Amino acid sequence: MSRMVISDSLLVDCADNWWRLIHVDATATASLLLEAKVASPLRYSEDFARSQDLPPTGELAPEQLRQVVLGWSDNAAAWQLGITLAPGLERASHWLQLLQLSQSQQDEQGDSPQQKGERLGKALARTLNLPFARLESDRESRPPAEPAAPPPLPALPLQLGLWRLQAADNDSRTLELTRQRSWQHQRQIAWYGLWTAVYLWVSISTLNHELGLPIAGTLIPDPAWLPYLGIAVAALLVLSMLRQAWLLSRQVTELRIDPAEQSISAWRGSTRLWHVPADRIQCIYASEILRKRGKKPSITHAEINLYLRDGSFLPILIDSEKNAQPWLPGIDPQLERKSSAGLRVLEPAAASTALQAASLHIAASLGELPLRYDRRYR
Repeated sequence: MSRMVISDSLLVDCADNWWRLIHVDATATASLLLEAKVASPLRYSEDFARSQDLPPTGELAPEQLRQVVLGWSDNAAAWQLGITLAPGLERASHWLQLLQLSQSQQDEQGDSPQQKGERLGKALARTLNLPFARLESDRESRPPAEPAAPPPLPALPLQLGLWRLQAADNDSRTLELTRQRSWQHQRQIAWYGLWTAVYLWVSISTLNHELGLPIAGTLIPDPAWLPYLGIAVAALLVLSMLRQAWLLSRQVTELRIDPAEQSISAWRGSTRLWHVPADRIQCIYASEILRKRGKKPSITHAEINLYLRDGSFLPILIDSEKNAQPWLPGIDPQLERKSSAGLRVLEPAAASTALQAASLHIAASLGELPLRYDRRYR
């Protein structure tokens, strides 16, 4: 068996009849992402399926695989190794990327990233009984170009419905996502309290006075039950009031994104509710539901979630209020009607809403985490 280290969190083990892609987390715990065996389907983990938009069955049959390819990407400035897939799979691309090797990566034997990629690609092709191809690049014959500056992120602060993203007063690098004051829970508590008082007053007055109550019908044949039913409804309203008070006591009022510590934490006042380091986060997952009807499209629901390495989601922002002005300056809302729905990787140049821009800021502050964006229409 031979082992090749791809990065701090990725390595490949291979032998004559198998080839494995393995993820290693911050605690040095290894987990299998993908495995190829001779005369067997290509199998992959649930996390790998979600990140690569693969079928949830956990395997691809040999007839669904076409070719192992190693090619140079100018955008990533790295060699990329992957597999081309047969038509028929419900995914946006026929290219399945497995790993990439940058120019700065050089193994102990002194092999270049291209040579290492060729060894890994040919070993995988032999295991899967597929052809191997290396796409030539003319980059060696060209003088090195000046690296293009990445497009700047939209300026802070950003208003996201009830939330506001801004730089911290004491440290401009730290981001603060602050919930604006909302009286939603207090209004519901007051509303439930009003009806509790009404039901209790009517029920107690009925019990203390001889009233000629009408026959209620077949559901409550005895009108003497009505006062007690009113007391039961009042008790349920009290429970609803307690639930709203509990939700209010657990409500996050601020999220702090610390690039120096590479972490995100949730706070209520001076109490920290939870804390997540960046090495536990696989990507930032943002989603919006856009309403097309009307003169101008509007966002009816928006979320930002952390997709963790254990496969779970941790919501950090949920805004279900209709937002008629979610667009960044210079964006034509009418053009947004034509953008396609679905899941995609979001780049800074493609940001059109304040939520997208906030997600990009959070991903960049946590160590340039990948950002997945999901748009739906209604």
